[in-house]
Amino acid sequence: MTHNASSTPISSRTSLGNGISRRCSPRPCLFFIAALFLVPTVALIAGCGPDTGSRVSVAGTVSLAGSPLPAGTIEFHPLGEGSPTGGMIRDGQFQIPAIKGPVAGEYTVKIFATDASGEPVIAPDAPPGDSSMPLPPELIPERYNTQSELVATIGPRGTTDLAFALEP
Repeated sequence: MTHNASSTPISSRTSLGNGISRRCSPRPCLFFIAALFLVPTVALIAGCGPDTGSRVSVAGTVSLAGSPLPAGTIEFHPLGEGSPTGGMIRDGQFQIPAIKGPVAGEYTVKIFATDASGEPVIAPDAPPGDSSMPLPPELIPERYNTQSELVATIGPRGTTDLAFALEP
């Protein structure tokens, strides 16, 4: 009798004792191995994002005299307790990710931008002497920064549509 290699099954038989044998297939083993890697990966992706400590993302636009503000900074100062936060304004837009964003609440908003091409000025609260460094003039009126009248309400899910239209 000849033995043909092509007739040998891929799976093998395993003895369970007492003359009983069971056929083993590689498929359950592959499924088990895949599950060992897939389940932790899905759990990591689904539930393990950065802890923002209840901070939310904030985004929006800033214009001055009807044109997008080319560059500047925006700050959110809480009306109650809490820490201020802020970000950069570029081409009239700002975006603060949740990891650095504010928590839900009411905020005074302060917007700053300087005119690098303007004549430098000495800050009024600068110390006397040669140590004071002239600063570029501020483009934004005080009512939008140091004496800000701007207020924003940030909801528990953040916001992407804040719009600040500033007039000179």
